[in-house]
Amino acid sequence: MVTLGDIDPGFGPHDDLRHWPEPGGRMRDSLFWEMILPDEQLGMQVYLYLTNRGKTGYNVSVWGPGKEPVALKLAQGSVGDDMDLDNFEFEGLSVKQPELRRTAQVSYASDEVNLQFDFTALHDAFSYKSNPDGLPSWFAANRLEQTGHVTGFLEVGGRRISLDRKGHRDHSWGTRDWGVPHHWKWFIAYTESGRVVNGWIWIARGEWGFAGYVVKDGVTVPVSHIKHHADYHDDMTQKHLEADVVDITGETTRLVMDAYGVIKLPTKDPMGTVITEAACTVAIDGEEGAGQFETHWPGQYLQHLIESGR
Repeated sequence: MVTLGDIDPGFGPHDDLRHWPEPGGRMRDSLFWEMILPDEQLGMQVYLYLTNRGKTGYNVSVWGPGKEPVALKLAQGSVGDDMDLDNFEFEGLSVKQPELRRTAQVSYASDEVNLQFDFTALHDAFSYKSNPDGLPSWFAANRLEQTGHVTGFLEVGGRRISLDRKGHRDHSWGTRDWGVPHHWKWFIAYTESGRVVNGWIWIARGEWGFAGYVVKDGVTVPVSHIKHHADYHDDMTQKHLEADVVDITGETTRLVMDAYGVIKLPTKDPMGTVITEAACTVAIDGEEGAGQFETHWPGQYLQHLIESGR
């Protein structure tokens, strides 16, 4: 478990807990876990946010090849100042972190979906501040990404699925200005042997930026830049992605992703941002695996792309 590069990742021992702003400021934490199950033709994610004022909410999403989600559960409300992210409970969702940046226990129970899983990290938490392009201030104060092994179960649509596979999680903190980026692509791909590719490609203020890491032979290496091309369906949902991920040592990892199911998530921001998640089969340097491919589009621009067909 080695991270190359001497860039300060910008986080400390307690930065997987709730963050508080400077006096008069604002703060928002968001935590995310995902698993992609090609053998079951499903994707699953849990997204949780919590502000310094106690406003909180989540989406628990399960989707497949169909036009409608298998399950999409949303909740909003508030919690007290004593609620922290190592022992969080709200509206059927429970998140515990027995060992920060190493283990997590996540469970959710509702009338449509039940899940319970333990997450154990495969590598040290990776900060996007460790990439040469850094982390733009419009996105977050910092963002940690981490791939792990997941065990547990998922019950949905009359099915009970045992989980013993790879998954991923991230944690961002700070406020986000959704109106600054023109577009982004975010992806995570992993194989059962332990190969991992995480990438983020963004364009904002007319400039490109790249972030992410690759894990190969137990070594975590920051991404330098990503050569990529994506294909979309007529409604601009994800179809296919090919990427040559170049790390800071100059080595290239070849990633191919093919989507078998997509889900559009509610954002409700003033820019009408559309976030679409795709569950994918993948190949990392030819080795088969699973992964998730996310796109960000301003709503008006996305609608123009769909209507113009260009």
